[in-house]
Amino acid sequence: MDVDDFWTFIELSHRAGAKPGDREAFLTHRLSRIPRSQLLDFVQHLSATREPANTHHLWRAADILMDGGCSTDGFHYFQMWLVGLGRTAYEQAIAEPDSLATVPAVQRLASLPRPWQDDDYPMWESLEYVACEVGDQRADIDGDIRDVVTEERAVTLRSDPNPNDVDWARLDTETVALRYPRLWALFGEHWTE
Repeated sequence: MDVDDFWTFIELSHRAGAKPGDREAFLTHRLSRIPRSQLLDFVQHLSATREPANTHHLWRAADILMDGGCSTDGFHYFQMWLVGLGRTAYEQAIAEPDSLATVPAVQRLASLPRPWQDDDYPMWESLEYVACEVGDQRADIDGDIRDVVTEERAVTLRSDPNPNDVDWARLDTETVALRYPRLWALFGEHWTE
């Protein structure tokens, strides 16, 4: 499975339904029918999506979406949600996080009353677990599939943003509003520090 196949799997899952559970059922079905090497490829590609998304600049955009409070774990789940938006939205957000304001799913979030329902939050924690569950069912995967990928393919990732990245988390409210004008227009009224 190459990176294009990975994104095709992710984007096809959206056709199965808008709710994470529907998408996960689709992915589970598809991933359970592919060879071991392709399943490992999927896990590796999913893990690799975190690297370019692991910036303070994008984390601050997630803060804006979540009213000023996106934890470390929340940011990881936000990254998985961002992958779920599809390749185009993901790549545009990496290049310019404020572009998220043009994504229909983000515009929908802005229109929903607070507090949001659990399925509405811009987080998709369980995306990462789909392949883990498929791996648990396979006789040719021994242990957590993420560990198998790490051991067999020498894949390691940072858990925190790049230390050379500007620490966007330390920006004051006025600067955040100026740096993320489109997201701020959608979500700024809910901002808390």
